[in-house]
Amino acid sequence: MASSKRLTTVSALALATLFSTSAFGAAWAQVQVQTLAPPDLFSTPAGDTGLSADLWKDTAPGIAREVLPKLAAKPLSPASAALAYRVLATGANGPAEVGSEPDMGAARAMALIALGDAAGAGAVLDRAPGVAGNSALSMAAAEAALITGADAKACAVGEALGVDRSNPYWLRLRAFCQALAGQTDAAQLTLNLAAGQTQDADYTRLMNALLSGSPAGAANLSNGINYALSRKLGLDLQAAAATASPALKPVLKPSGDMAALASGGDLTAAQTADVASLRQAKGLPAFIDAAKASTALIAALARADAPLEDPVLFAKAALAAGDLATAQSIRGRLTQDQIPGATATDLSLLDAALSAAAGKPNAQILDGLVERGAQAGAKSAAQPAALILAALGGTMGPEARARFATFDPGKSAASAARLTVLDAAAAAHRQGETALLALSVSADAGASGPGPVDRARLVRALAQAGLDADARALAVEGLLGLQVK
Repeated sequence: MASSKRLTTVSALALATLFSTSAFGAAWAQVQVQTLAPPDLFSTPAGDTGLSADLWKDTAPGIAREVLPKLAAKPLSPASAALAYRVLATGANGPAEVGSEPDMGAARAMALIALGDAAGAGAVLDRAPGVAGNSALSMAAAEAALITGADAKACAVGEALGVDRSNPYWLRLRAFCQALAGQTDAAQLTLNLAAGQTQDADYTRLMNALLSGSPAGAANLSNGINYALSRKLGLDLQAAAATASPALKPVLKPSGDMAALASGGDLTAAQTADVASLRQAKGLPAFIDAAKASTALIAALARADAPLEDPVLFAKAALAAGDLATAQSIRGRLTQDQIPGATATDLSLLDAALSAAAGKPNAQILDGLVERGAQAGAKSAAQPAALILAALGGTMGPEARARFATFDPGKSAASAARLTVLDAAAAAHRQGETALLALSVSADAGASGPGPVDRARLVRALAQAGLDADARALAVEGLLGLQVK
């Protein structure tokens, strides 16, 4: 007993001595005050993008705070939208401080939704901390759930929200959820409260139809709640394609008959309509949408033995849809005297786009573009096309360089200061910052993307930063844009 007591005394003295040492005491004090950092709102991936976990390394927080909200609020060209999705879907700790800011996490999620990946945004938000305590995060979670058909989950998000519950969005969602639960009187009261704060004629029309059984009219796909109402009412979603926000476009079924075309077969009425939509598309975004809807048809036509009625159009459409192999196959069947309605410049522009898509800017093609640009003058599409292809890394011979130096491909619309920071970010291989600055310029330019001068600058910066696939896509889009009016 005495021995045990002496051992306890010795142990206590040893511990006291250990704690009194300066080294251990400092280490213990440090352990005592350390707390776990909050989970980063950018670290959960929405998809496999091929980008590294160092994506946001050294990105200026202020640039992220300025640009991220733009990506959900402004239309982007298809190539820029693909770049935005790649960087936002990547699982990587966000820029310093930004990764722990709920509003920035919500901006990331809302942009993913706007880019058509509500499911990915939902997966990110399922693992995000503090959703119920932040209205912006909760709104993104609710919209993601509604768009993916998880109405009960959206209602649970609204019910769990602990702040800002009188916001019109939450009133509209609550009324919908009450209606789903059969609480008709409560839903009508909440609907009246929502209508008193903000006007959404389509929501009000659809909610009244759900509550009273009155005719609902046309579906509306402008947001998640209106889509959920339209779906609940059994309305024709395809007929409402014109009202679909970018976030809702993925829920629509592709138009047209995509069945493979047998060799020598006739086009169906739906396939004929697809071809007509390519010819009638106004502007680059509309042309790319039409091309994606017709991609299987174009591939089938390219495999058929019959001559193609409009081969350059079909080759451009295949490129716009991302089908380089089909575009190359069509081009391989052409000689200059076999191209109905196409000029030598048209073929040069197509070759430039094919070269850019393949990632191997061809010096001969670039020299040919420069020659045509010099012959046709400043109004020729060959001059800005040469600028874009050169930015992707194309090389020119001495004579072509001399001619190219005299070109006037247009003016920049972007801030010179922003482009200077872009160049510096690219030179330092700050991929996330380079991407955000490029996306900012593109968002300010609108749905067709930046003009040739700014586009060439973005292409060069993205390539220098190591974002080669995105640089190629932006170059191809610009080269196609010069041919689609």
